[in-house]
Amino acid sequence: MPAPTPDDDKLLIRCPSCGQRFKVAEDLRDRMVECGGCENRFRIDASVVVRGKKFYPGERNSDSLRHFHRVPLPPDASAARVQSVSYADAPDFALLDPLSAEKILAGIAGVLGMVLIGLLLILGSGPGGALDGVLIEGRVALAGFAGLLGTGLLFYSNPGNRKRGLVIGLLATVVLISMSLVLGVSPSSPAPMIGSKGVAGGAAAVASKNPAMPKAVDVNEALKIRIGTTPLDAENKRLEREGTRKRAVGIWLHGLRDSNRLLVRDYMIRVTGADASSHGYPRDNGDYLFIVSGINQTPEDVASLVEVFGTVDKIHSDLSVVEVSANNDNFVEGPIERLSKKDDPEFEALNKRELDSIDLDRVKRAVQRLASAEPKAYRTDISRRLLQLLGDDAVEFKSAVCSALIVWSDKPGPAGDVAYKLAERLVARREQVPPEVIGLLIKEKNMKVIPMVEGLWARDPLKWEGAYGDIGNAAEATLLARFGSTSGTMRSSAVRILRRIGGAASLEALAATSAADPELKALISQAQVAIQARLR
Repeated sequence: MPAPTPDDDKLLIRCPSCGQRFKVAEDLRDRMVECGGCENRFRIDASVVVRGKKFYPGERNSDSLRHFHRVPLPPDASAARVQSVSYADAPDFALLDPLSAEKILAGIAGVLGMVLIGLLLILGSGPGGALDGVLIEGRVALAGFAGLLGTGLLFYSNPGNRKRGLVIGLLATVVLISMSLVLGVSPSSPAPMIGSKGVAGGAAAVASKNPAMPKAVDVNEALKIRIGTTPLDAENKRLEREGTRKRAVGIWLHGLRDSNRLLVRDYMIRVTGADASSHGYPRDNGDYLFIVSGINQTPEDVASLVEVFGTVDKIHSDLSVVEVSANNDNFVEGPIERLSKKDDPEFEALNKRELDSIDLDRVKRAVQRLASAEPKAYRTDISRRLLQLLGDDAVEFKSAVCSALIVWSDKPGPAGDVAYKLAERLVARREQVPPEVIGLLIKEKNMKVIPMVEGLWARDPLKWEGAYGDIGNAAEATLLARFGSTSGTMRSSAVRILRRIGGAASLEALAATSAADPELKALISQAQVAIQARLR
């Protein structure tokens, strides 16, 4: 029932002096009070209590009478017409706050990451691309990881509508995975193995799957299907259309680890001069078909170059394919503690093996170790290999090779000729000639070095003074021919060189030299004393 009003339990009184009405509490009955209007003091009794006129229920229609009911009343029609106020749930303040910088960056990173992976799947799936040779499983894993990561970032960066971010991220993930599946299948994809008993088994499998094929299946055709030579044939047809005499040769490698794939490709491009587009195609059971394109070598020539990978099983000349069983131990560097220990009995043998590695970084480290070691064993073999490295244009550490040849070269002549050609090319290109190259020429007693050193000394006397003097008496005539036109630092350097290599002709030139500089006079005097002592 409706609650009573707060004033229902109070007495309505009238001041007997001024007639002012008041409401007072019931507990003031029979007590003295003071009128707030006229300050008259009077007692609250029946004489001052205001009594209303009695009436019976139903005689008056007033809302105040509703406070006296004893049973629930029917709903008032007027109250039914009043619409009650309803309040919504309190809003999420995360929806009202502006996005933070980290959420914006997370959303951008998620979108860019998925876009970049999509571009990688499109552009990197072709020959020579970043994903060339990657199996479909790897591409799917890459696409799935990028999609899930992007979805998580989009979910985090959209607090206002996380459902929308989740849906967009999942759709992008599906698109990326679909792209990895579609773009991972190409004409260069691995061909299925059609038999486990060699070529004959493969041919039988082809015939059994295709009843229309005659029983006498061509062995080469079965082998081509087994290897998957479609890209090799296409490359040879392309070279033929271009009218070039170059060819493409395939290397069918068994059991090669995927981590060694790039080493094989770089080595074949380096030793054959092949096109940079040469690359490998993965095949079943860990095999690879490497297509070396744009070369002049025959399959037999290529077979002699791939022996460093393992064992050459067979040369399929009709298919232009060399079959090789890879030995992955050849791609592993030896124990560094033994390779660096010069008193180890196997020091020379281990480092000689490193010189034959297809990894140029390993070769460079071996050359540097040998340059600081005393030759004890395998001197001829090591010298021959160092000489090959010096003539290889792909080797960029020629200075280290020359330093090692100074130590290991046992027969003067060949190393000097190769070093001179190298120095000649550098001078022609106006590039800096390493001192180690000149040192090897001097050690080899290659007299072609004299005019070269003389020209280098004329440009920088202090740097090349030592090398000029190391040539010996053979350089005296060349130096004396320029001696008269020297001055300053060059004249002082020439006098010091003549002190080391000069003879009787140098004494005459020095005696005819007039010098006003006290330091130069002292140098000339010391040179004359040294030459005279040498001539006695």
